[in-house]
Amino acid sequence: MEYVQRELPYVRSFVLRSVYGVLRQEGITFGEEEPGRVIAEWREDGTDVSLSITAEEKAFGTELTVSLRRPCDGIPEQRAHRLLQEMLDRIVRHLENILMTEESNDAKAK
Repeated sequence: MEYVQRELPYVRSFVLRSVYGVLRQEGITFGEEEPGRVIAEWREDGTDVSLSITAEEKAFGTELTVSLRRPCDGIPEQRAHRLLQEMLDRIVRHLENILMTEESNDAKAK
């Protein structure tokens, strides 16, 4: 199955918070299959898309993996890979924005 992966220097709870935030912003239906594993489903250009988004704690952060749960018939392979990469990138950007905002708020409070 197709997937993209990135190691992040953040704890799993922060990464999952970002996953949920992005999915809510995008209006994507999702649910937690097991702790640290989120299933997201939506329609893209008339095709059902089903992703598994996993945040696995590692020694120095969290490994974020976004993978297709089933083939996306009707979406070319290159476009499917781009969907995965775009989702991973949105999650990482959202996470970094959350952390920068919190850091800024902490600095203002001092």
